[in-house]
Amino acid sequence: MRAYVALKLLVTICVVTSGAYAQSDNSLRVYSYLTPTFLDPVLEAFEAETGVRVSAEYMTANQLLDRLVAEKENPQADIVFTMEAMRLAKLVDADVLAPVVVDDLKAAIPEQYRHPAGLWFGLSKWTRTVFFAKDRVDVATLSSIKDLANPVWKGRICVRPSNKIYVQTMLAALIARSGEEATRSFVRGLVANLARDPVDLDLVQIDGIVDGVCDVAIANSYYYGRLIPQSRNPDVKRILDAVGIHYVDQDAQGAHMNVSGYAMVKGANNPNDARKLMSYMIRPAVQRLYADASMDHPIVSGLKPHRGLQSLGIFIEDDQPLHELGKHYELVEQISREEGWLWK
Repeated sequence: MRAYVALKLLVTICVVTSGAYAQSDNSLRVYSYLTPTFLDPVLEAFEAETGVRVSAEYMTANQLLDRLVAEKENPQADIVFTMEAMRLAKLVDADVLAPVVVDDLKAAIPEQYRHPAGLWFGLSKWTRTVFFAKDRVDVATLSSIKDLANPVWKGRICVRPSNKIYVQTMLAALIARSGEEATRSFVRGLVANLARDPVDLDLVQIDGIVDGVCDVAIANSYYYGRLIPQSRNPDVKRILDAVGIHYVDQDAQGAHMNVSGYAMVKGANNPNDARKLMSYMIRPAVQRLYADASMDHPIVSGLKPHRGLQSLGIFIEDDQPLHELGKHYELVEQISREEGWLWK
């Protein structure tokens, strides 16, 4: 748990679930699942520059969806921020988002990171990829995520349970690229190679490598990135010295990607200021402000990530449209259950 504890020192996640805004409040109203530590500085800068007052309410992803559905006839938010392609798909399916046609958003954000009808737009991106023990693994043997199904990795892999949303989107992307049978074969082989039953939290997988429980793990890149600014901490230094990040599928489709995103609420009471904020989010300085705090990669083409992430090397991204993955999630669950990837 050392990586998890170290990261908790850096980021405190607030969850606010208190009452809805009054109808007389003419501020720009935000519902967010994103971490306040990362988003609040952006909203404060927007408010200072434009004079538009912003009221932000933070909650869990499920609370956010439930609130928007419950308030569908009388919307209490103008903009929502959340993370992960599957959560964005759930908002689209719930019919709580409004299409937005803003030319600068379309021009700045690559098409795979936005909804084609303008129902949501990417704010930042990250990759879910392989982490490895620097002293025990030759990464030349891992060119693809699918290589983890090879018996050479038997008893050497740590992963989260397959019901976790990041895992489901990764497998949905694999189905979209390689089909059901290849995905099923990957899951079957991966399960056969696990060092232990799946346990929750990506940082626990990284700890597993440090502790010698496993040699490789699958996790989101930002978890590792958020440790880099703490590298003077002896416990964190031990993690960074022992564990490396490896971008896979570089000679094929590119590394699997995921996003944090934002959208306008259907029936928003303040759509003009909402559009202003949406355009504000793609300014280079704003992208840098958010991404440097979250240790995500900026969504806008041509912007480099935090120098700590740059030190890990550049990589080719999968250009698969994330909005198309929703049709595969049901099959992801079926395969995971049938092939024994622990679902709990």
